[in-house]
Amino acid sequence: MHLLGKRTKIVATVGPASDNPETIRALVGAGVNVFRINFSHSSPDAARATVDRIRDARDELGMPVAVMADIKGPAVRMYGYAQKLPLAAGDTLVIESRPAEGIESLASPEPKRVYTNLPDIDALCAIGQRVLLMDGNISGEVVEKAAGCVTVRIGNAEELRPKAHLTIPNVDYPIPFLSDKDIQDITFAVENEVEYIALSFVRNATDIEEVRRLVQRTKIPSGPRAGRHPVVKLIAKIESAKGLAASEEIGNAADGIMVARGDMGVEIDIQAVPIAQKKLIRSGLLAAKPVITATQMLESMIEAPIPTRAEASDVANACFDSTSAVMLSGETAIGRFPVKVVETMRDIIKAVEAEFDYEAFHANTPEHARTGELAAVVSYSALSIAYEVAAAGIVVLTETGHAAQLMSRLRPKMPIFAFMRDATVYHQLAMNWGVCPFLFEELSEAVPEPAGGARKGMDALVATILGRCKGEGVLKRGDVVVVVAGLPLLRKGTTNMIRVETVG
Repeated sequence: MHLLGKRTKIVATVGPASDNPETIRALVGAGVNVFRINFSHSSPDAARATVDRIRDARDELGMPVAVMADIKGPAVRMYGYAQKLPLAAGDTLVIESRPAEGIESLASPEPKRVYTNLPDIDALCAIGQRVLLMDGNISGEVVEKAAGCVTVRIGNAEELRPKAHLTIPNVDYPIPFLSDKDIQDITFAVENEVEYIALSFVRNATDIEEVRRLVQRTKIPSGPRAGRHPVVKLIAKIESAKGLAASEEIGNAADGIMVARGDMGVEIDIQAVPIAQKKLIRSGLLAAKPVITATQMLESMIEAPIPTRAEASDVANACFDSTSAVMLSGETAIGRFPVKVVETMRDIIKAVEAEFDYEAFHANTPEHARTGELAAVVSYSALSIAYEVAAAGIVVLTETGHAAQLMSRLRPKMPIFAFMRDATVYHQLAMNWGVCPFLFEELSEAVPEPAGGARKGMDALVATILGRCKGEGVLKRGDVVVVVAGLPLLRKGTTNMIRVETVG
């Protein structure tokens, strides 16, 4: 069971290089815990087939694997050209605002004239305004303005990719957070019961609340949950100066965050990105919410079979900072070595985790992560006991996954075996650091009627669970285990009990 081999989780983007049953199975075997579907480059029909392939693979392998739909959001892009557009230093490029509806099908009649979905670009720019194209790979400045368009003098030679990002630093774009396509894609994600939705260019908590309202209005159309409200979790991508400034309120509103360093590095000074990354990881950690570190982690492996030393250090440093997950984008979507890159990332993670000082981390746990709500107090105390008795693992019984997340944020040295009866929670917990989820659908059947007594019911339940761990090979006879659960059994928000057990 590879979940025991590493604690930091891996998110991999599915694309042409990996979107087939054989590669998806191989990626899960190599260490992928979450598959990302990028809806900037996917239609609902294509995404549905991809989701089916992922679910077939995880069922076949018996592994918890989450699906994350990454929604395009209010991205500002350029259109009107189907092939790469060569630009030389000193060239001028005209960028014209056009309505978003139908812009993707437009073809410009002039080679150095492109279109953007950003309205009134001339009103947003001043002469001399810095403009960045294609995630900052091309820089320029506005040298002329006309009605609905600006002329930009290019500062460096580069080929402009189709649908490249357009960034105007320090400008608040007057576009809605959700486009019609975004609403369609979110509705698809909810109806198809993906575990996570990632939201691009989140600017404030209101953006998250808008999506949550849309999610709650959308009912699951078929299957065991037909007609019920979804339990999908929302990941806020922090990738703009405005989003970074509001990261605390965004983190409180969302179920997790992604440190999207690509666009962030365009919007803010490049030297500020590592600092922002560390702060965001720390804030998510303390809030017991997953944090994904993303963008260019092993990008050279799109073409090369080994990463650069700097990339290996980048992945390692994110793990030393206790990120919940690290993400691969083009490396697995279009790269030549999708499985090899996951294996490489997995090996870097394992090397870091072998050197991590877990007990020092526990000793330095901030006060608010060990006090406050009862479940947090119980989690901290359980881990303290686990270190005292040299426990081989911590077993957490959870209805919603929250108890497992509270234990995860403490970054224990021993694995967290989380048992739940809900399949969605099972796959969602694949994202959380150090958590090895077990689907235990017979959980309610293992608990006797109230006449048998809650504590007798817990005795029987713990015996069943430890037998399951032993049968799965994750624990062995004689191992000491700390069990965290709640009485009354199978009730949300009742984490109030710690037991120390020996596997028989």
